[in-house]
Amino acid sequence: MHSDLAPPRRAPSFSFRFRRLLLIATVGFSSQAAFADGGGVKNALLFNAGDLINGLVTVEYERALAPVFGLALGVSVATFRGAFVPSGALTPIWVGPELSARFHVIKDAPGGLWFGPSVNLVYLANTASGRAYGYGFGAAAGYNFILFDHLLIQLGAGGGLNDYGNGLLWDARLRIGVGIAF
Repeated sequence: MHSDLAPPRRAPSFSFRFRRLLLIATVGFSSQAAFADGGGVKNALLFNAGDLINGLVTVEYERALAPVFGLALGVSVATFRGAFVPSGALTPIWVGPELSARFHVIKDAPGGLWFGPSVNLVYLANTASGRAYGYGFGAAAGYNFILFDHLLIQLGAGGGLNDYGNGLLWDARLRIGVGIAF
């Protein structure tokens, strides 16, 4: 229904449609160059911002040992109460390494879709049990986007069973990482 008070709608001009088509084509062709195969990339170093929701600060390094296999070594530090820890609960402060095996499909390691198991050991600074060590094992899956041959963006999820002095407990992890590939 057309109101007499509203101005009439004009059809987009040829110039506007052409500029929009040119923009879409430019973005499409440039994204092909951005998602290059990495050009011999064998290493990845990243900060996992997804772990911040659990109160962790995590840095991770992955080395491709074969086109379909990589080993990742990470270091996590738990320094503050995560979003899912009830207020008033004792939050253990710990630091520990994590070793992961990654099997890559679709693209060569360290890029593309990956999945694999992991193990970790931690040094505990304050726990209700008074124990000074902890351990865990789990699995994760994700996708490493290597953009412009060096920018690395990781998206994924995982989880595992960890014992930080209170018995084995399930711990989910979100993997949202940013870093470099070299």
